[in-house]
Amino acid sequence: MTAQQTWINAMLYEKGEWIAKEIKNHLEETGYVLVRDFPIGKTNTYELFQNLCTAIGHPIGHDKAGTIIWDIKSKPPSSDRFGVITYSEHNHEADLHTDSQYSEYPEDYFALLTLKKAACGGGLSYLLSVADIVSELNESADGKKVLDIIQTTKYPFIVPNVFKKKSGDTPEFNFGYLLKGGKMRFRVDTIQKALNYDASFCTPEQIWAFDYLVHLVRNTQHTRRFHLEPGDLIFINNKTMLHGRSSFTDYDRHLLRIRMNVRETLEVRHRE
Repeated sequence: MTAQQTWINAMLYEKGEWIAKEIKNHLEETGYVLVRDFPIGKTNTYELFQNLCTAIGHPIGHDKAGTIIWDIKSKPPSSDRFGVITYSEHNHEADLHTDSQYSEYPEDYFALLTLKKAACGGGLSYLLSVADIVSELNESADGKKVLDIIQTTKYPFIVPNVFKKKSGDTPEFNFGYLLKGGKMRFRVDTIQKALNYDASFCTPEQIWAFDYLVHLVRNTQHTRRFHLEPGDLIFINNKTMLHGRSSFTDYDRHLLRIRMNVRETLEVRHRE
């Protein structure tokens, strides 16, 4: 981690409400915070992780069963032309994105706890703030035009197979603004696959703006890159930060994830 990045030692976890308050402050002001030396390899690691997340927000389920803690391990790639597997299910590079951009209400925060990093040296984490994206777009006339388009027109997102409401081969879609009120929902492949299915979902002007935004996100100098070590627990604001990671070949890499909303009422809306 660089000097620009902020962190908290997990020894402060014993102070309970204090560390939760500090984490929430960082999430709103900086967009992320790293908790180092979180206790892993213990019988109550999962319980401690969930308890801390519950002090930060309202954990929400990842699936129809309402599972709170998601094991992040790679799986074989999908052969479905239009289906999308989540980045948590494969080992190739994950473009900078926000989580659950395909849902009606993407979660406010999420947390990743590293149990085992990739021994191959891959799995490098990426972070990019929405504020930096907006600032860079405002530097040119074309960028300002892109800002107007992505804030006033909705884009399609194809729903990953694991999160579809109905089983079968028929794709499901949700639509939303890429940017609204300084908050972003964004993932390249869920939009591209939606457009592959039906190009009429977007106008040529929207596609131009999307391509411009993708190029900026992939080439900006503002992206932070770092390795998460075992015991590193990172909290990320899913509305003000994009995140991603490099590819890896070590299939034993293992992280845990919990998603959270600021208010419990939003959890109900998310599930509906």
